[in-house]
Amino acid sequence: MKRPDWRVESYRGLDVYALISRSGKGYGYEVRVGQEGCDPADAGEVEILSSDGQVFVTSHAAEVAAFGAGYAYVDRVVGPVT
Repeated sequence: MKRPDWRVESYRGLDVYALISRSGKGYGYEVRVGQEGCDPADAGEVEILSSDGQVFVTSHAAEVAAFGAGYAYVDRVVGPVT
């Protein structure tokens, strides 16, 4: 069985994972945020966000939006940069 192709970036001490998928006429995303080195498949260890039906024309646009949503979530959780 093929494993999902999660992309990961570290942001402010947390890992932001993005999974881009084909959705009807475009692309959607799922984002998971957790401690550095966590397994994105372990839903008990991560916060899960999604594009909620929002469709993007390209996979790149979906990826940019996914990481933007993940970074915004981290900023809310961690607080302002000092």
